[in-house]
Amino acid sequence: MMVDDQIPTSALLEIKIGDAIGQDAVHGRVAKIEIQETDEFLQFLFNIESGEQIVVRKLKQIC
Repeated sequence: MMVDDQIPTSALLEIKIGDAIGQDAVHGRVAKIEIQETDEFLQFLFNIESGEQIVVRKLKQIC
Protein backbone atom coordinates (compact mmCIF):
# COMPACT_ATOMS: atom_id res chain seq x y z
CA MET A 1 0.00 0.00 0.00
CA MET A 2 1.36 3.41 -0.93
CA VAL A 3 0.85 6.02 1.81
CA ASP A 4 0.86 9.82 1.76
CA ASP A 5 -1.05 12.71 3.30
CA GLN A 6 -3.97 12.15 0.88
CA ILE A 7 -4.85 8.69 2.23
CA PRO A 8 -7.75 8.72 4.73
CA THR A 9 -6.77 8.68 8.41
CA SER A 10 -8.96 5.60 8.90
CA ALA A 11 -6.83 3.69 6.36
CA LEU A 12 -3.62 4.76 8.13
CA LEU A 13 -5.02 3.53 11.44
CA GLU A 14 -5.66 0.09 9.89
CA ILE A 15 -1.97 -0.45 9.00
CA LYS A 16 -0.45 -3.14 11.22
CA ILE A 17 3.06 -4.39 11.95
CA GLY A 18 4.14 -6.69 9.13
CA ASP A 19 2.10 -4.87 6.45
CA ALA A 20 3.97 -3.82 3.31
CA ILE A 21 3.80 -0.06 2.69
CA GLY A 22 5.70 2.48 0.63
CA GLN A 23 6.18 6.19 0.06
CA ASP A 24 8.30 7.59 -2.77
CA ALA A 25 11.54 5.52 -2.81
CA VAL A 26 11.04 4.02 0.67
CA HIS A 27 9.14 0.75 0.93
CA GLY A 28 9.09 -2.39 3.04
CA ARG A 29 7.35 -4.12 5.90
CA VAL A 30 6.29 -2.18 8.99
CA ALA A 31 8.35 -3.01 12.09
CA LYS A 32 6.99 -0.34 14.46
CA ILE A 33 4.21 2.26 14.42
CA GLU A 34 4.10 5.48 16.42
CA ILE A 35 1.33 8.08 16.33
CA GLN A 36 2.13 11.55 17.61
CA GLU A 37 -0.63 14.07 18.20
CA THR A 38 -0.51 17.86 18.39
CA ASP A 39 -3.32 20.39 18.43
CA GLU A 40 -3.18 20.66 14.62
CA PHE A 41 -1.76 17.39 13.31
CA LEU A 42 -1.69 13.63 13.65
CA GLN A 43 1.72 12.34 12.64
CA PHE A 44 2.11 8.68 11.73
CA LEU A 45 5.66 7.28 12.00
CA PHE A 46 6.08 3.91 10.32
CA ASN A 47 9.48 2.30 11.00
CA ILE A 48 10.39 -0.11 8.21
CA GLU A 49 12.34 -3.35 8.77
CA SER A 50 15.25 -1.90 6.76
CA GLY A 51 15.66 0.87 9.36
CA GLU A 52 14.08 3.58 7.22
CA GLN A 53 11.06 5.58 8.33
CA ILE A 54 7.92 6.73 6.55
CA VAL A 55 6.25 9.81 8.02
CA VAL A 56 2.69 10.86 7.17
CA ARG A 57 1.31 14.08 8.65
CA LYS A 58 -2.47 14.57 8.65
CA LEU A 59 -4.21 17.84 9.44
CA LYS A 60 -6.82 17.29 12.14
CA GLN A 61 -10.41 17.85 11.11
CA ILE A 62 -11.99 20.40 13.43
CA CYS A 63 -15.77 20.50 13.51
